[in-house]
Amino acid sequence: MKKLQVSQRGQNVIASPIRKFLPFLQATEAKGIRVFKLNVGDPDLVPPKEFFKVVQKYNPQSLGYAPSPGITAHMQAWQKYYKQFGVSVELNQMLPTVGCAEAIMLALQAVADFGDEIIVFEPLYASYKSFSVIAGIKLIPVTLPIEKNFAMPDVAEIEKKITARTKAIVIINPDNPTGKLWSDAEINNVIKLAKKHNLFIISDETYREIRFDGKKPVCLLTKKEAVDNMIVCDSVSKRFSMPGARIGCVISRNPEVMQSILKFAQARLSAGTLEQLGTVPLLNNSAPYVNKMVKEYQRRQKIVATGLQKIKGAIFKPAMGAFYQAVKLPIDDSEKFVKFMISEFSYKKQTVMVTPMKDFYISPNKGTQEIRIAYVLNVKDLEVAMDVLARGVEEYNSRG
Repeated sequence: MKKLQVSQRGQNVIASPIRKFLPFLQATEAKGIRVFKLNVGDPDLVPPKEFFKVVQKYNPQSLGYAPSPGITAHMQAWQKYYKQFGVSVELNQMLPTVGCAEAIMLALQAVADFGDEIIVFEPLYASYKSFSVIAGIKLIPVTLPIEKNFAMPDVAEIEKKITARTKAIVIINPDNPTGKLWSDAEINNVIKLAKKHNLFIISDETYREIRFDGKKPVCLLTKKEAVDNMIVCDSVSKRFSMPGARIGCVISRNPEVMQSILKFAQARLSAGTLEQLGTVPLLNNSAPYVNKMVKEYQRRQKIVATGLQKIKGAIFKPAMGAFYQAVKLPIDDSEKFVKFMISEFSYKKQTVMVTPMKDFYISPNKGTQEIRIAYVLNVKDLEVAMDVLARGVEEYNSRG
């Protein structure tokens, strides 16, 4: 009898580079070893209490679907939120999503058909690779080397990647997984390419405000010269330390883009009702919480950088945004190293779990010595974790 077979999509989608080591983690914890989890961008900070107050007060007769275009009060709160960055947007130019992940999926599906191409900069948020398989889209990578602090190459190098099937360019700013901040010059060069070749720009701005050393938040919707090209994907997940709420937003001033996205959104019905209502007061007054959060991540950024400086041969520059640090370690293989750290190594019954960066690349044989550190632990634990990591690198390399 012929064996049942799942789709090519199911076979080709990669396992999460962040979550695939879970069995090793569970086995280690079962031995009584404490694992400092620096692998997942799951903020440990307490979310704004206003969210829970709204949810707890909700007491109607039923909990119905929200409208596909969003609950009006929620979308008006997004409008108010964006005004602080000099962005005015109409209600019909935005739509709530199930986190930024769905915003990205909707944007990709709105601009590209099966077999079309999207230019991305690698290393990139690994979920884009899965989204592209699901949507039947080909990602065309432009490599940003860690040795050059992930700087964008000459425009001519990117232009070589553009074909008749290219539909869009993706920017993640601040960047996950690198912590890179895109310079004005780099952004302007992407806009020039998009205008020249009639491409969309998908701007993933999940970490917009998390910028260090006093860098001011920016939004690409302020770029008036690219009004029709721009699609912004956003989320409350990291801004308010509540990824479990699963609320994001997709915005474009291009009416055809938003008409397409609305039809996709109608097919999946709606984003969560309680989550939309609960985030209204947060979006209406985001600065007090966000400013405090950024100061905390700045403290953690310095601890991670100080810890990495103690690892001889480590290649990195302190991240300037988000809450991730990419580093090239003096090791042979980051996946083997991660397994070693959570399966074989411990110091004072403690070890560290980080993310190998190979799967953050599309090009083969890239990122084999690189890891991503998510600084989602308090300052005290983070200091200990960085010491344990340094000791782990030393012991890994001293093995016979």
